[in-house]
Amino acid sequence: MEQLSLSDVNICLWDKYNVSFTPHPDVNIIVGINGSGKTTLLTEMEKAVKDVVIDADRCIYIPSVDNLIAKDGRKKSTALSQYLDSYIYDMKSGPSLMYYRMSMLDASVSVQNRVKERVNKLLKIVNSLFKETGKKIEIDGNKFIIYSDGDILPLYSLSSGEKQLLLILLMVFLTDEKDSVILIDEPENSLDISWQYKLINLLVDLNPNAQFFITTHSPSIFGDGWGDRIIYMEDARRKI
Repeated sequence: MEQLSLSDVNICLWDKYNVSFTPHPDVNIIVGINGSGKTTLLTEMEKAVKDVVIDADRCIYIPSVDNLIAKDGRKKSTALSQYLDSYIYDMKSGPSLMYYRMSMLDASVSVQNRVKERVNKLLKIVNSLFKETGKKIEIDGNKFIIYSDGDILPLYSLSSGEKQLLLILLMVFLTDEKDSVILIDEPENSLDISWQYKLINLLVDLNPNAQFFITTHSPSIFGDGWGDRIIYMEDARRKI
């Protein structure tokens, strides 16, 4: 399998600016004022990577929750709820948590054990965070169960912050620790400050082989030892 990691970034924005920088191999935190082109940079990077990589699933873009578009406009549920439901339950094509778990049914014992260990690790991470809101996640067969004070809650009843956090963790988890380029736009929206502070460490733990590009306005995102991974749009962007 080809190695997937960007050794340089050189992207044209709006036929007006060129954004160029040498990225870190693990985490890159892109900051800049509103309108500086952070979101556009990520979308153009996604196009550039998917144009050259064989396995397009190894480059994923996680948009800001504000920019999610409903998968089915006929449903009353929010775009965020629809995305989360898909990444948990979609059994037709994946990627989803249940699709991933089903992949181990005819696999070797070593593969089965690895899948079980990774799923348990994901649940441990989620439950350590949801403990703060009195909730716990369990998986029983093909059921994704949310407990709160002994009661079972529907998925849509989670707060927007809980849904967003769960979606981000799931999407990174489902890269299955493969070499990947993961682009995340403003993950701090709706997230509690304590979750923002922990987020990058959790993402790297879920996929230590990924190269992350994360845009943010929140200092809490890079507050836990990632301050040396900051890239300023004002420094990287030049007029053509």
